[in-house]
Amino acid sequence: MDCIPVSDHAIVQATEALAAGGLVILPTDTVYGICADIRLDGAVRGIYAAKGKGPEAPLQLLFGDALDLVMEYADLTSTSERLIEELGPGGWTIVTRAREVCDSPALARGRTVGVRMPPVEAVRRVVESLGAPLAASSANRHGEPSPTTCEAAVASIGKACALALDAGPTSSGIDSTVVDCSAAEPRILREGAIDRATIARILGLRDIPVSRSVRQ
Repeated sequence: MDCIPVSDHAIVQATEALAAGGLVILPTDTVYGICADIRLDGAVRGIYAAKGKGPEAPLQLLFGDALDLVMEYADLTSTSERLIEELGPGGWTIVTRAREVCDSPALARGRTVGVRMPPVEAVRRVVESLGAPLAASSANRHGEPSPTTCEAAVASIGKACALALDAGPTSSGIDSTVVDCSAAEPRILREGAIDRATIARILGLRDIPVSRSVRQ
Protein backbone atom coordinates (compact mmCIF):
# COMPACT_ATOMS: atom_id res chain seq x y z
CA MET A 1 0.00 0.00 0.00
CA ASP A 2 1.20 3.49 -0.86
CA CYS A 3 0.81 6.59 1.29
CA ILE A 4 -1.47 9.10 -0.45
CA PRO A 5 -0.86 12.82 0.15
CA VAL A 6 -3.83 14.62 1.67
CA SER A 7 -5.91 16.30 -1.05
CA ASP A 8 -9.55 16.90 -1.91
CA HIS A 9 -9.63 13.63 -3.85
CA ALA A 10 -7.91 11.73 -1.04
CA ILE A 11 -10.52 12.99 1.47
CA VAL A 12 -13.29 11.70 -0.80
CA GLN A 13 -11.52 8.34 -1.16
CA ALA A 14 -11.07 8.03 2.60
CA THR A 15 -14.70 8.90 3.29
CA GLU A 16 -15.95 6.37 0.75
CA ALA A 17 -13.68 3.65 2.12
CA LEU A 18 -14.85 4.27 5.69
CA ALA A 19 -18.54 4.35 4.68
CA ALA A 20 -18.04 1.02 2.94
CA GLY A 21 -16.71 -0.55 6.15
CA GLY A 22 -13.00 -0.23 5.44
CA LEU A 23 -10.20 0.87 7.74
CA VAL A 24 -8.21 4.01 6.94
CA ILE A 25 -4.91 5.33 8.29
CA LEU A 26 -5.11 9.05 9.09
CA PRO A 27 -2.62 11.57 10.49
CA THR A 28 -3.27 13.29 13.82
CA ASP A 29 -1.16 15.83 15.66
CA THR A 30 0.35 13.15 17.89
CA VAL A 31 0.63 9.84 15.97
CA TYR A 32 -0.94 8.18 12.92
CA GLY A 33 -4.20 6.40 13.67
CA ILE A 34 -6.18 3.48 12.28
CA CYS A 35 -9.81 4.54 11.91
CA ALA A 36 -13.30 3.14 11.29
CA ASP A 37 -16.81 4.60 11.02
CA ILE A 38 -18.15 4.39 14.59
CA ARG A 39 -21.58 3.38 13.24
CA LEU A 40 -20.24 0.17 11.66
CA ASP A 41 -19.61 -2.46 14.36
CA GLY A 42 -17.83 -4.84 12.01
CA ALA A 43 -15.37 -2.16 10.94
CA VAL A 44 -14.73 -1.17 14.56
CA ARG A 45 -13.98 -4.78 15.46
CA GLY A 46 -11.60 -4.78 12.51
CA ILE A 47 -9.38 -2.28 14.34
CA TYR A 48 -8.86 -4.78 17.17
CA ALA A 49 -8.12 -7.57 14.69
CA ALA A 50 -5.68 -5.42 12.72
CA LYS A 51 -3.78 -4.45 15.84
CA GLY A 52 -3.80 -7.95 17.31
CA LYS A 53 -5.38 -6.47 20.41
CA GLY A 54 -8.12 -7.82 22.68
CA PRO A 55 -11.56 -6.15 22.64
CA GLU A 56 -11.41 -5.25 26.32
CA ALA A 57 -9.57 -1.96 25.69
CA PRO A 58 -11.79 0.95 24.59
CA LEU A 59 -10.94 2.94 21.48
CA GLN A 60 -10.86 6.70 21.07
CA LEU A 61 -13.46 8.64 19.09
CA LEU A 62 -12.00 11.23 16.72
CA PHE A 63 -14.08 14.35 16.10
CA GLY A 64 -13.51 17.50 14.08
CA ASP A 65 -13.97 20.86 15.78
CA ALA A 66 -17.80 20.74 16.01
CA LEU A 67 -18.81 20.46 19.66
CA ASP A 68 -22.41 19.70 18.65
CA LEU A 69 -21.32 16.36 17.19
CA VAL A 70 -19.30 15.56 20.32
CA MET A 71 -22.37 16.13 22.48
CA GLU A 72 -24.38 13.65 20.40
CA TYR A 73 -22.07 10.87 21.58
CA ALA A 74 -20.63 12.09 24.88
CA ASP A 75 -22.27 13.33 28.07
CA LEU A 76 -19.85 16.11 28.88
CA THR A 77 -19.30 17.08 32.51
CA SER A 78 -18.41 20.61 33.61
CA THR A 79 -14.82 19.40 34.05
CA SER A 80 -14.57 18.00 30.54
CA GLU A 81 -16.23 21.09 29.04
CA ARG A 82 -13.68 23.30 30.82
CA LEU A 83 -10.78 21.30 29.43
CA ILE A 84 -12.17 21.35 25.88
CA GLU A 85 -12.80 25.10 26.06
CA GLU A 86 -9.37 25.93 27.46
CA LEU A 87 -7.30 23.51 25.40
CA GLY A 88 -9.16 23.62 22.10
CA PRO A 89 -8.42 20.86 19.59
CA GLY A 90 -5.10 19.29 20.53
CA GLY A 91 -3.15 16.41 22.03
CA TRP A 92 -5.69 15.23 24.58
CA THR A 93 -8.31 12.54 25.01
CA ILE A 94 -11.10 13.16 27.51
CA VAL A 95 -12.90 10.16 28.97
CA THR A 96 -16.51 10.89 29.90
CA ARG A 97 -19.86 9.12 30.06
CA ALA A 98 -21.23 7.94 26.71
CA ARG A 99 -24.71 8.88 25.58
CA GLU A 100 -27.17 6.06 25.06
CA VAL A 101 -26.96 6.50 21.28
CA CYS A 102 -23.32 5.45 21.45
CA ASP A 103 -23.41 1.66 21.74
CA SER A 104 -20.36 0.38 19.92
CA PRO A 105 -17.62 -2.25 20.31
CA ALA A 106 -15.33 0.78 20.66
CA LEU A 107 -16.62 1.20 24.21
CA ALA A 108 -15.36 -2.29 25.15
CA ARG A 109 -18.67 -3.03 26.93
CA GLY A 110 -18.24 0.02 29.14
CA ARG A 111 -20.30 3.20 29.26
CA THR A 112 -17.53 5.75 28.86
CA VAL A 113 -16.10 7.24 25.69
CA GLY A 114 -12.72 8.79 24.92
CA VAL A 115 -13.25 12.07 23.07
CA ARG A 116 -10.38 13.26 20.86
CA MET A 117 -10.33 16.44 18.72
CA PRO A 118 -7.06 16.54 16.76
CA PRO A 119 -6.22 19.93 15.20
CA VAL A 120 -5.60 18.26 11.85
CA GLU A 121 -7.36 19.17 8.62
CA ALA A 122 -7.55 15.60 7.30
CA VAL A 123 -9.40 14.35 10.38
CA ARG A 124 -11.76 17.34 10.46
CA ARG A 125 -12.67 17.04 6.79
CA VAL A 126 -13.18 13.27 6.88
CA VAL A 127 -15.41 13.52 9.97
CA GLU A 128 -17.42 16.33 8.40
CA SER A 129 -17.80 14.43 5.14
CA LEU A 130 -18.73 11.18 6.87
CA GLY A 131 -21.11 12.86 9.31
CA ALA A 132 -19.92 10.75 12.23
CA PRO A 133 -16.90 10.40 14.51
CA LEU A 134 -14.19 7.84 13.87
CA ALA A 135 -13.34 4.97 16.18
CA ALA A 136 -9.55 5.03 16.31
CA SER A 137 -6.35 3.73 17.83
CA SER A 138 -2.68 4.21 17.02
CA ALA A 139 -1.86 2.61 13.66
CA ASN A 140 0.48 -0.11 14.87
CA ARG A 141 0.38 -3.72 15.93
CA HIS A 142 -0.14 -4.13 19.66
CA GLY A 143 3.16 -3.75 21.50
CA GLU A 144 4.91 -1.84 18.71
CA PRO A 145 5.78 1.89 18.92
CA SER A 146 3.08 4.33 17.89
CA PRO A 147 3.91 5.57 14.36
CA THR A 148 4.72 9.21 13.70
CA THR A 149 4.93 8.81 9.90
CA CYS A 150 2.57 7.33 7.34
CA GLU A 151 5.30 4.98 6.14
CA ALA A 152 5.75 3.51 9.62
CA ALA A 153 1.99 3.05 10.01
CA VAL A 154 1.68 1.28 6.66
CA ALA A 155 4.65 -0.97 7.44
CA SER A 156 3.02 -2.03 10.71
CA ILE A 157 -0.65 -2.33 9.87
CA GLY A 158 -1.22 -1.30 6.25
CA LYS A 159 -2.27 -4.75 5.04
CA ALA A 160 -5.50 -4.45 7.05
CA CYS A 161 -6.39 -1.02 5.67
CA ALA A 162 -8.04 0.27 2.51
CA LEU A 163 -6.19 3.57 2.38
CA ALA A 164 -3.48 5.62 4.10
CA LEU A 165 -3.40 9.42 4.00
CA ASP A 166 -0.04 11.12 4.40
CA ALA A 167 0.46 14.59 5.94
CA GLY A 168 4.13 14.15 6.76
CA PRO A 169 5.60 13.50 10.23
CA THR A 170 3.26 14.30 13.11
CA SER A 171 3.87 17.60 14.90
CA SER A 172 4.02 16.11 18.40
CA GLY A 173 5.35 12.57 18.10
CA ILE A 174 3.95 11.55 21.47
CA ASP A 175 0.57 10.00 22.31
CA SER A 176 -2.28 12.17 23.59
CA THR A 177 -2.78 12.83 27.29
CA VAL A 178 -5.82 10.86 28.50
CA VAL A 179 -7.85 12.59 31.23
CA ASP A 180 -10.62 10.61 32.94
CA CYS A 181 -13.48 13.00 33.73
CA SER A 182 -16.12 10.30 34.17
CA ALA A 183 -15.89 10.23 37.99
CA ALA A 184 -16.18 12.92 40.64
CA GLU A 185 -12.41 13.46 40.80
CA PRO A 186 -10.51 13.79 37.50
CA ARG A 187 -7.30 11.84 36.95
CA ILE A 188 -4.79 11.37 34.16
CA LEU A 189 -4.72 7.83 32.82
CA ARG A 190 -1.82 8.57 30.46
CA GLU A 191 0.34 11.68 30.56
CA GLY A 192 1.43 12.38 27.00
CA ALA A 193 1.45 15.41 24.71
CA ILE A 194 0.02 17.73 27.40
CA ASP A 195 1.77 17.72 30.77
CA ARG A 196 0.01 17.16 34.10
CA ALA A 197 0.77 20.69 35.31
CA THR A 198 -1.25 22.18 32.45
CA ILE A 199 -4.25 19.96 33.16
CA ALA A 200 -4.10 20.71 36.90
CA ARG A 201 -3.84 24.46 36.28
CA ILE A 202 -6.90 24.52 34.01
CA LEU A 203 -8.93 22.60 36.57
CA GLY A 204 -7.76 24.76 39.46
CA LEU A 205 -5.99 21.86 41.19
CA ARG A 206 -2.65 21.83 43.01
CA ASP A 207 -2.01 18.33 41.67
CA ILE A 208 -3.78 15.59 39.77
CA PRO A 209 -3.31 11.80 40.03
CA VAL A 210 -1.39 10.20 37.12
CA SER A 211 -1.63 6.48 36.36
CA ARG A 212 1.25 6.42 33.87
CA SER A 213 3.34 8.71 31.71
CA VAL A 214 4.84 8.33 28.23
CA ARG A 215 6.70 11.63 28.44
CA GLN A 216 10.50 11.45 28.34
